[in-house]
Amino acid sequence: MKTKAILALLAIWVISSCVPAFGQKLYPVKSPLASHPTPPVFSGQISGPLFGGPPPTLLNSWTVAKAEVLAGKCTVVKPSSLNEKTPGAPDSYPPQPDLAFAWDAIFGPGYFAAHILGQTICQGIFTGDKGTVLQVELLDEQRGAAVDNKGNVYKVAW
Repeated sequence: MKTKAILALLAIWVISSCVPAFGQKLYPVKSPLASHPTPPVFSGQISGPLFGGPPPTLLNSWTVAKAEVLAGKCTVVKPSSLNEKTPGAPDSYPPQPDLAFAWDAIFGPGYFAAHILGQTICQGIFTGDKGTVLQVELLDEQRGAAVDNKGNVYKVAW
């Protein structure tokens, strides 16, 4: 009986400490892309702990329009201010200190201040070989926001 329990605990430990890749999607929300009759959905890969712990700390890549692959890395940050920009305006293009304006555009006014400000999040800048720059913020495995240098605001979902 003890052997089975030890093996079960060992299996749980191995699974939880692995660094699997998770697929994510970028859904255009407030942007030129969102106005298309069928807005495109882009994909990404994230690597990080499977269970518990802080948000994943490494984003490998995103694939966007015309099969452009954006590479970069996320770091763990704790936003401490409100960056109030107009989503889609050139002064909102990455890099930004935070994406408060994007979170609020996606989830509603005041969302960033109520749910993100002061929390530990992953933030990263990803660049592609065709000139696209994407900034992503991830609160957890369910919520995220992103903006690019083409005026697009995206909801990130798994």
